[in-house]
Amino acid sequence: MRESPDRPVAVRATAFRGRSRWRRRPLRFVGYDALLPDGSVRFDVDLAAAMPTHPADASTRDTNVHDRCPEVGAGPWVDGFGRAVEGPDDGGPSLSARRRARPRPAGPSRRRPSAKVGRRWLTGFGVAALGLGALLVIGPLRDTPLGFLGAVSALVGVAALAGLLPRARRWW
Repeated sequence: MRESPDRPVAVRATAFRGRSRWRRRPLRFVGYDALLPDGSVRFDVDLAAAMPTHPADASTRDTNVHDRCPEVGAGPWVDGFGRAVEGPDDGGPSLSARRRARPRPAGPSRRRPSAKVGRRWLTGFGVAALGLGALLVIGPLRDTPLGFLGAVSALVGVAALAGLLPRARRWW
């Protein structure tokens, strides 16, 4: 591949901590810098637009860029083939001033979903379905097709609430 003055020879990922826009949770943001053939550095570039390649090469480059990036700070320069190359060590503008940086996962999530949340949803659904079913079966609409839907809704509500019982206490 021939070098052009506009096409970078290497990219690097720079990670920093920030807060999410809406929920104000701490997030890890990653911005990209491009090393041009003349030795100058362009900050806050789009990784896919800076080094366009075939999808297989792009995944290798992306994996190498992100795997070598530290939790906070600038990673090494990576060329189009995913190899680490020498480049300038300047940090560029302040990390919090970067605008194009996108949130990236910092690794495996430390939060595990709580079982209580699932039980609450199931309880709410079961009670609502049972109540709607009872209202349609007992009310003035019991002799209409809605009465049949009420019976089905009541059975679904009972089944949802029965699913909350521990396995040791189930007879079925």
